[in-house]
Amino acid sequence: LPKALIPIGDYTITERIIKSFQRYGCKEVFMILNHKANMIKAYFGELEKQYKMSFIEEEVFLGTGGGLSLLKGKVNTTFFLSNCDILLNADLECIYKTHKMKGNKITFVCAMKDVQIPYGVIETDEDGFVKNLKEKPEFSFLTNTGVYMIEPEVIDDLKEDEFIHLPDIAQRYMAKGEN
Repeated sequence: LPKALIPIGDYTITERIIKSFQRYGCKEVFMILNHKANMIKAYFGELEKQYKMSFIEEEVFLGTGGGLSLLKGKVNTTFFLSNCDILLNADLECIYKTHKMKGNKITFVCAMKDVQIPYGVIETDEDGFVKNLKEKPEFSFLTNTGVYMIEPEVIDDLKEDEFIHLPDIAQRYMAKGEN
């Protein structure tokens, strides 16, 4: 099965993702498909849905962001983008309001991760002398969940058939001083 159709209880993971967006009023879904596209289209074609669903097929995989170029002329408002293998319990309304308030082009929805190294960590200088010792240090950092809030001009700025990942698109905007 493609990831999009992995069952979790009575629903596929993608149905659960869509239902989470529906709770916030989402009525239109675009699925950018590549791997096993016909299987996914057949499955969703048989479902009774309370939202409009459109399928966009990539002839060649364009990366996690490049496929958005296939939505030119189809999406003209701020939108959420989600990978098909992400289940998230988040306040989407708060994300939207924060995105708009900050004037972001792209907002990454992140998760805090805490990691403890199970060993002592040693820092040395270029001569191999110990500079610092830390016993089982703990680190906290934000991780990318694969869910984003995006302004429609991001789609317009993409080149046709360009292979690019979403973090690289964000890097382009950051290099231009955009949020």
